[in-house]
Amino acid sequence: MYVSALELYRIGPGPSSSRTVGPQRAALRFVHDLAADGLAGRTVRLDAHLYGSLALSGRESLTDGAVVAGLCGDRPERSDAKALRARLARVPDEGLPMGGGRIAFEPSRNLRFHMGKTLAYDGHALRFDAFDSAGETLASRFYFTSGGDVLDEREAQSGHAAVRVAYPFGSAETLLAACRSYGKKVADLARANECAFRSPDEVRAGLTHVARAMRASIERGMVTRGRLPGGALERRAADQGQALAAVAASARERCAVYATAVAEENAAGGCVVAAPTHGAAGPVAALLEHWRATTPMVDDARAMDFLLAGAAVGQAIQGSGLRQAGCQSAVGLAAAMAAAGYTGVLGGSPVQILYAAERALESHWGLACDSVGGLVQQPCIARNAAAAACALDAAEQAIHAWSPRVALDALVRSMVETARGMAGRYKTDSLAGLTRNVPDC
Repeated sequence: MYVSALELYRIGPGPSSSRTVGPQRAALRFVHDLAADGLAGRTVRLDAHLYGSLALSGRESLTDGAVVAGLCGDRPERSDAKALRARLARVPDEGLPMGGGRIAFEPSRNLRFHMGKTLAYDGHALRFDAFDSAGETLASRFYFTSGGDVLDEREAQSGHAAVRVAYPFGSAETLLAACRSYGKKVADLARANECAFRSPDEVRAGLTHVARAMRASIERGMVTRGRLPGGALERRAADQGQALAAVAASARERCAVYATAVAEENAAGGCVVAAPTHGAAGPVAALLEHWRATTPMVDDARAMDFLLAGAAVGQAIQGSGLRQAGCQSAVGLAAAMAAAGYTGVLGGSPVQILYAAERALESHWGLACDSVGGLVQQPCIARNAAAAACALDAAEQAIHAWSPRVALDALVRSMVETARGMAGRYKTDSLAGLTRNVPDC
């Protein structure tokens, strides 16, 4: 199943793809489906149910606000934490827009957190129920969110309907074979595939918007101070950036600070670009900014090449099965995508691009999801910074490797096996690790 680059790079509010953007998209999809089925005008009550990780840490991730915003028709790319909180505060008085009118919605009654129940797919599950004036159920649908993707029950079992692309691939080996067979660069091959989903102008506009949104998140993160939600951590990127400006900072240090800025902006609920998730939004944005800051005459077309090369490698790694595998499939995959994109714009060959991705990914083998207190802050922000520096090292190593041996698929298979042994509680926060082992006071 081929996934568009504009599905890998999703713009929306932090702090979590699965617990903020995904639920908002699911709620938006449900109300659109009600309207398409002619049921919106008959709906007088709507209930939402959250299961698994969405129930356990949803309040810390603004899942309730995201669901309400989606039910009100708000799109993630036009939302941030402030907008979600405002919707949540207003909905008891304003109700939900439905079928040309409004229906009552009280979050404490109509939005339910089922903390004792996890569904089979991956722990991020919602159910929406719509009722008519007689109390009869008009529609009841489950949705599963993972990294911002939204699947209903049928799709979760069978997957999305396949889209036919010009150059199909589902692994590093098949990606490399396609590049060799057709004599194409990784970015050019990915660009051709994108045209199966959208027109060339739409692809160009979409990726340009993504690149600018990444830069904007860095710029906001580099000037904003204060405590992050929950009050435990202070934002550090602004002070770090000032300190680096006063000395001869290394490229690794700059990339780490850029990634910290994005990760802090995400943790605060700002609008960032998932790459491939919101919790791992830092590395790709950081290396893209570093490249733009150190390269003369950079334009939007070349930024597209960076993003397309990164997306192609992300597609190959996820196609090989590295999904829902803890932080190794979030921050690890982000580091691989960042290394691939940077190697591509440095003029790297397809082999060098895949080698860079392999080197960056390998450092994150076995990394569990273990955010403290259900907040996408600690150790997530530090992991973003370290992953950006790691990706830069991997790219610089690869660009000087004349003919490296690529074993990316073998690495992914080993990581998938590791993920199976980790069990679900180590791949979903609030269920294991430091979150279950409180230090003595």
